[in-house]
Amino acid sequence: MSDMATLRVRNRDFQRAPAGWLHKARQGDTVVIFSVEGPPLTLRAGHPKLEEKPDWDSHFEWLKKQPVQETNPVDELRRDESR
Repeated sequence: MSDMATLRVRNRDFQRAPAGWLHKARQGDTVVIFSVEGPPLTLRAGHPKLEEKPDWDSHFEWLKKQPVQETNPVDELRRDESR
């Protein structure tokens, strides 16, 4: 976390003066917009942090080592649904 402020604002207050809140975010503050309609929205300056790329080779090696099922569980679900 940065040493800058985290500002909490209600959605309706943000909508009344969005330029001011965006300016504060560009200065380095974190602006968190709260709304009853959904999850909080966080505004922060800078590029998002990129996650590491997945290691697909090890993933597929792990898949090859998994035991093979004789029946497909999806087929069993479809059979139960058709009853």
